[in-house]
Amino acid sequence: MNRSKNLVSFAVLSIFFIAMGVGTITPAIQNIAEAFPQIGFSTILLVSTLPSLTIIPFTILAGAVAGSKMKYRTLVIVGLILFVVAGIAPAFLNDFTSILISRAVFGMGLGIISPLGNALILKLFEGQARANMLGVSGVVMNVGGIALQMLGAILCSINWHYAFLAHLLGVISLVIVLFMLPEPEKEERVAGEKIKMPAGVYIISVLFGIAMMLNYPMLVNMSTIIITGNLGNAASAGMVLSMFTVGGMAAGAIFGKLFQLAGRFTISIGLVITAAGMAFVTYANSLAVLTLGSTLVGIGFSIIMPAVMMILGSIVPPAGFAIASGILMAVMNVGGFVSTYYMALLAQISGQTSVRFPIFVAMVVYGISTVIYTLARLKAPPAPAVPGGPQGMSH
Repeated sequence: MNRSKNLVSFAVLSIFFIAMGVGTITPAIQNIAEAFPQIGFSTILLVSTLPSLTIIPFTILAGAVAGSKMKYRTLVIVGLILFVVAGIAPAFLNDFTSILISRAVFGMGLGIISPLGNALILKLFEGQARANMLGVSGVVMNVGGIALQMLGAILCSINWHYAFLAHLLGVISLVIVLFMLPEPEKEERVAGEKIKMPAGVYIISVLFGIAMMLNYPMLVNMSTIIITGNLGNAASAGMVLSMFTVGGMAAGAIFGKLFQLAGRFTISIGLVITAAGMAFVTYANSLAVLTLGSTLVGIGFSIIMPAVMMILGSIVPPAGFAIASGILMAVMNVGGFVSTYYMALLAQISGQTSVRFPIFVAMVVYGISTVIYTLARLKAPPAPAVPGGPQGMSH
């Protein structure tokens, strides 16, 4: 039974390996912009942000039908096939519109996959075991992110087209899922029963979407900061951005223990580390300081995300885990998509055209959020222990 459980865990975790695939080509943004000089930079950014838009409806759809109207396994396989095929398609395209269409389809595949890993963990694990699995999923997600982003950066240094071939790593996940992922037991629901989502799910999702909107300027502008600042090339940008995922991997490895010790203040710790990372990126004048900042943001955000999932697990009925996870991922990707327009609006309102200014704003917002959240948790008495997580984290 133990061996069987380990194989199931391995198969579930393989889904997380490609979960950060939307960032694979971020080191290539500046090179793509140079290949299409007639196209505005904000439009070029759609290569990175458009998948975040098409992810949204498919994330909600997958969350709604998973385990009830459609098998988890079927959904994961379909999502992975779209991820690989549409992911590599721009490597063979020279028309910018065609590239954007393939990126949109790629987002659909990633959208199908997005809520399923967390939903499976929330369905199969409880309490500390759930926290540990969410932490390990963060490690796997960031290992995949590092592999995809570094391979994308290395291939981009040969030719920007080749950066898209990095998505072939999705074949590894596809093979593991095909041979190892069993179909979970179908959720039994009373005929005509509708699952009601608590208001907390929507509040948490909106806040998380704002956080993603704040993070995106650092991710998509890193290659521009490095190349235009004569600090390095696309490969350097890939290295710095990969440290975001290394930080996330480190956070995932310690999350279970941190959650056990910090309880309701886990998110406060994540917020303050993220704010510090944004500060380093804002004021960095060397590759080393940029790398430190990127690492800290990765650590902070990868502490916040599983902590938020633990809260979801404590306020949502088991049959609603996939839907709640889908809503969260969908709103998170709305944040990623609107980040392009948020940056443009911020520049217009402030008159600041520096690509670092939105990162400075993120630093300030995360700093203020740390104070507000910590004071709110200090005033709220620890909640009784719940089946979904350790004491003090439920709402």
